[in-house]
Amino acid sequence: MMSENKTYLNMEVSKHEYLIMLYFLSLCGNVFFETYLPTTIYVITALLFIMLYIFNSKIKCRIKKYDWNNILIMITIFILLFFAQYVVFGWNTVPGIINHICKFIVGAGFISYLGDRFRIVFFKTIYYICLVALPLWILQQTIGGINGLSWSLGKTIWIYCYRTGGDIVRNCGFFWEPGAMGGYIALLTLIFFNDLTELYKNNKFKCLIIIATLLSTQSTGAYMSFGTILIVYLAVSMRSRWKYVLLPMCVCAAYFVYNSLDFLSDKVDSQNESTQDLVWGEYSSTRSGTLYFDLYYIVKHPFIGNGLHERTRLADHPVLVQMLSQGEVAAAGNGFSDTVAKWGLIYCFVYGWVFFRSNKELDAKRKFFFLLLICVILQGEAFMNFPLFLGIPLLRIVNDKKIINNKR
Repeated sequence: MMSENKTYLNMEVSKHEYLIMLYFLSLCGNVFFETYLPTTIYVITALLFIMLYIFNSKIKCRIKKYDWNNILIMITIFILLFFAQYVVFGWNTVPGIINHICKFIVGAGFISYLGDRFRIVFFKTIYYICLVALPLWILQQTIGGINGLSWSLGKTIWIYCYRTGGDIVRNCGFFWEPGAMGGYIALLTLIFFNDLTELYKNNKFKCLIIIATLLSTQSTGAYMSFGTILIVYLAVSMRSRWKYVLLPMCVCAAYFVYNSLDFLSDKVDSQNESTQDLVWGEYSSTRSGTLYFDLYYIVKHPFIGNGLHERTRLADHPVLVQMLSQGEVAAAGNGFSDTVAKWGLIYCFVYGWVFFRSNKELDAKRKFFFLLLICVILQGEAFMNFPLFLGIPLLRIVNDKKIINNKR
């Protein structure tokens, strides 16, 4: 049994849990895994997870029947939308849907396996990733680069990667892009949306290291997501009268930072201006530009989406498909609009509905703001191509006062 003062926010994490989370996060955009492991890694992991669930009673008892029901609901909606797209388009990608469902099984499976402990294991694992990434990034700025295995845009040593050229000054950390590292930190902030103040009180040093790492990414999307989450937290979830002092201070600070950094105000204004010059259906690699471009396909098939494969996803732009494959234009994406364009509004509704089902003890206002802020984070990167964001409907936002006595 835990001592009375051993709460969820300062409980210990086992080596077993750290290893599981490290492997899981490696499947969520780690450069080494993406570059040097086969694309079937998601299928292999999903099949291994299913086999362990069937034949290992300890794993079976850790995943509730209710979670499996939610997993089956999500898989069913993927399959139904796949066949609906097949009927409309006359073709669909079987390998693509298998791989996508396996990614979802990996995400939902790992989240369900860790259960109520997922958030704290995620927090402490991200802390150790940042504890490695931040000093290596500082060292990199001093000596100009760290040796490692080559990938298309730079070097990686698995636990840390960096991009060469102008992006070398930005911290990619564990993932493929500075915005990805910052985005996962923003997600970490969001999943503690109900108890950020208590999290900081129990883990001051860890929180400061994580925030410093986020700042080192110099990512437009990460800064804006993190700032938005903090402001909404102060307005909606903070349980203290100090919120009435901190909220205006935080808004003013956010306004000052936004207008002071060129990769925020100048970049956003420039992209918005270029987007205004686009014609309907014209492609642009900027985030606002891809949002506007994706609207073309969202309007085309608003309910069932346009599928995963470029043959249907970009059916009206065959020249763009060719240019993207040859690297003649930059491949960029808005994770939110890309998801709606691929899967349609029916999937988005079911995604939110299953999250509501998984968090019945949480009030509707906080669940709504959680999903809204997920959409904000998705503006930065295509996170829905990876297991963690796909599995979020299974994530339970545990109350910070709850004491967990069964250490996993």
